[in-house]
Amino acid sequence: MNDYFLPSEKTVERIDELCVRLFELWCEERKLVPLAYLLHCWPLTGHDTVVVKRLADAMSDLCQFQAAKLSARESTLVREIIGNAREIIGEPLPRGATAANGAGIMWARVRLAKAAGQVPAFAAADFLDGPL
Repeated sequence: MNDYFLPSEKTVERIDELCVRLFELWCEERKLVPLAYLLHCWPLTGHDTVVVKRLADAMSDLCQFQAAKLSARESTLVREIIGNAREIIGEPLPRGATAANGAGIMWARVRLAKAAGQVPAFAAADFLDGPL
């Protein structure tokens, strides 16, 4: 194997370790909502960027929409997962920002469109690939 792939592979292994810790923690504490976000995209089925991006988007949506359900320790682990995932896919993520193309942005567009009395420019089927 080329040395070029080793940093990425080690980063994916680190992401997987963090996900295992969160999984065990949330199962032990019976936190169903964060667990649902995690299980939507983990365990990772490969090392490709699409799989890792899906995990980053789901964790970003968890931080954005369910932040009250996370302890400080859990929030730190989730943000570390997001940072490692963004490193792999090559997308910079400003501190505290949410996923650019996750389901969260679509929900925000729906809320804004409904508030303005407009119909959103996408169908309900667009939400099927979201975190929940």
